[in-house]
Amino acid sequence: RILESVATRIADTIHYHLGLIPPSSPSEDATPLLFVAGKGNNGANAIACARILHMRAVFGQKIRLVTLVDDEDGSILRPNMSEQLELFDALVGRDKRMAINKGGEALIREWKGVIVEGVLGTGISDPPRGLSLTAITACNAASAEGGARILAIDLPSGLNHVTGEAPGECIRATWTLNLHMLKEGQLEETAAPYVGELWSAETALGFNTFGDDLTPKFVAFYKDGPIQRVW
Repeated sequence: RILESVATRIADTIHYHLGLIPPSSPSEDATPLLFVAGKGNNGANAIACARILHMRAVFGQKIRLVTLVDDEDGSILRPNMSEQLELFDALVGRDKRMAINKGGEALIREWKGVIVEGVLGTGISDPPRGLSLTAITACNAASAEGGARILAIDLPSGLNHVTGEAPGECIRATWTLNLHMLKEGQLEETAAPYVGELWSAETALGFNTFGDDLTPKFVAFYKDGPIQRVW
């Protein structure tokens, strides 16, 4: 399944490439990870990634989840979101997550480790609003005021993937893990303060979506491995 493949690439980046997990034995050096999940595919990816890292039983890792959806208020969830929350509760624990409007905003603002954010996705042309704006503002405050580092999934939430401009509040990431094809906007000079260190992960979706014309470019770009640092 594509979602599991993508979430595994995110987990591998955290586990093996960014130096956030100690190489051996339970350790106080393990970096606490807070996943902030929006309502779309990047949010579902964030939840699945949190579960995958928990299931790997990585050494001493503290994992928490804040969601922009509240499945206890009668909201109708997208099927992939509902499924991922059920899996998270069963395998990680319901007590390890909270909604942003039920204590989650404060948890984000106080977080001292790494925040993995999947608040929004591509196609942003208007300023973030509502709970998305709340989450983005809280993440940036945790970074600016408390020293938290931020990993953005695919694109910093609030950034336009074509122009590289932010029409409103935007995540200021320490790292961005692009998924599939590099987005034109990520490479623009205006995007640099938001993107941070840019990585890219190959996924099955890239090959399935963009077809034979771009397959040679994918193969060439990822010839040294499925996760590459761009800069």
